[in-house]
Amino acid sequence: MTNEPERRLFVAWRRPEGLIVPVGRLIQYTVDGEVRFRFVYLKLAERQQNFMPLPGLPRLHEVYDSGVLFPVFANRLMPRDRPDYQHFLEQLDLSIEADPFEVLARSEGVRATDRVEVFPAPTRTSDQALTTLFFARGIRHLDGADERLEQVAVGDELSLEREPTNPINDRAILMNTRTGERVGWTPDYLLDLLYELRELNHSWPTITVEHINDPRTPSHLRLLCRMNAPWPAGYEPFSGPDFLPLAS
Repeated sequence: MTNEPERRLFVAWRRPEGLIVPVGRLIQYTVDGEVRFRFVYLKLAERQQNFMPLPGLPRLHEVYDSGVLFPVFANRLMPRDRPDYQHFLEQLDLSIEADPFEVLARSEGVRATDRVEVFPAPTRTSDQALTTLFFARGIRHLDGADERLEQVAVGDELSLEREPTNPINDRAILMNTRTGERVGWTPDYLLDLLYELRELNHSWPTITVEHINDPRTPSHLRLLCRMNAPWPAGYEPFSGPDFLPLAS
């Protein structure tokens, strides 16, 4: 039996006050040429007041395994036969050949009808760097951000600024242009990673603009960014006690 490398997404839940916390892990793996999916809740899920298990995945202490993508995640994918499917992939900076798991990872599975989203685990490059892609958050809450993005170009580096006065999360991190103008926030789910890498590498990770969509695009898909940092020796992201599965 031969297995291909697994692909991993974390599942996050937005708390009523707006803070986003990881609550599950979704894995795609291959056994003897068959693609399968596994889902498990994380210890953080058990500690969230008012958190309800995801539809179709009702028990926190169970490992779910399936030959098809679980409906709660499959329903977050735009059908391939929609006329605007190719345009949607262009907004995600993906090719038409992108598979559903990649589309889910890049789009973050955000829906207006619930508080669930997904995000990918960082990857290690051939030169031992840690990298991941993410969409900027909160653009619509920054006056003038849409106009400022008109002056941003692919490849531009964005600086990071702590915002301890943020009313939702005092660990929030803003992203600024080279002239110091604010264009959005990093996602909550990346904050632990950013702070850990800053401590281990003695500097913030580098954030660069990967892709920009026009102002007609929904704000949560407006600005795609790439994070890069040296991968510290022995470091494993998203591996602390809160990220342990509730079931093995």
